Amino acid sequence: MQKKELLYKGKAKSVYETENPDYLIMHFRDDTSAFNGERIEQLDRKGKVNNRFNAFIMQKLSEAGIETHFEQQLTEEDVLVKRLKMIPVECVVRNYAAGSIVRRLGLTEGQALNPPTFELFFKDDGLGDPLVNESLAISLGWATQVQLDEM
Repeated sequence: MQKKELLYKGKAKSVYETENPDYLIMHFRDDTSAFNGERIEQLDRKGKVNNRFNAFIMQKLSEAGIETHFEQQLTEEDVLVKRLKMIPVECVVRNYAAGSIVRRLGLTEGQALNPPTFELFFKDDGLGDPLVNESLAISLGWATQVQLDEM
């Protein structure tokens, strides 16, 4: 498969059309970001490491009977994926306080969270990926209760 038109460019990945409308190519870049993408720097081999780690996780999920969009790793930085409709909700599991939860709640960086927390964020870079709850995700049609239960 060949990369065609660029569909989306996120903080660390780019997504391209292919000649087959059912598949996309996801390209893992060497970009690192901080402060919600305000500061971007290059980290040598980051794209390769993330692509390999992604392939490993997707294969483990598949072996456990969990469907994914993963088809095959194409190159060190590229992966072939099924075209799916994205649920615009990011799931974050936190074992320790870091990042936005420290800023939001005034917690100490590294503070243990026991039991771990599970947070949902609306995937929208322009809005800064705001924290949402299950009720909003359902009300706005982003996900069903069944999908949220699976997440």
